[in-house]
Amino acid sequence: MSNEQQIDRVAQGACMNLQVLRASHFVLKAFDEAYREFGVRATQLPVLAMMAETTSSVSIKDIAEVVESERSVMFRKLKVMEKNGWIAEDLAVSGKEKMYFLTDSGHKLIADLAPIRTQVQEKLMTRLAPDEQHLLMSLCGKLRGLS
Repeated sequence: MSNEQQIDRVAQGACMNLQVLRASHFVLKAFDEAYREFGVRATQLPVLAMMAETTSSVSIKDIAEVVESERSVMFRKLKVMEKNGWIAEDLAVSGKEKMYFLTDSGHKLIADLAPIRTQVQEKLMTRLAPDEQHLLMSLCGKLRGLS
C-alpha cells in the first residue's frame, strides 16, 4: 500500500486508533451527560465503584492498577474526588503512600448513579446487535494489557 493510500485510509477513519478514540468519545459523552447533575465524570465512576467493592482503604497504586491508569493521572482524579467529599485519605494507615476510602457521600453517589449507569449502558448496547455486543466485549478483553 502506498503512502498516499495509507493517508487516504486514515482520512476516511480506517485507523484503529481513531476509531477507538471516536467510540470512547461517544460512550464517555453519553455517561457524562447522564451524570452531569451529580457533578461526576464518567471516568471517575469506575474508581468510586472499585473503592465501594473493598472494605479497606486502597492506595493510589492499587487503584491505578485496577482501572489501568497512570498513577499521576489517578492522583489528580483522587484529589478532585476528595475535594467533592466522595473519598477521604485514611490518615490512620497512610504512610509513604496515601491510602483512601469511600466516604458515606461516595457510597450514596454510587447508589444514586447505579440505575442511571444501567440505563445508559442499556441504551448504548441496544445500538448493537447481540453478536456485536458479544464481539465488543470479547475484543476489549483480548486487547487489554497489550501495552
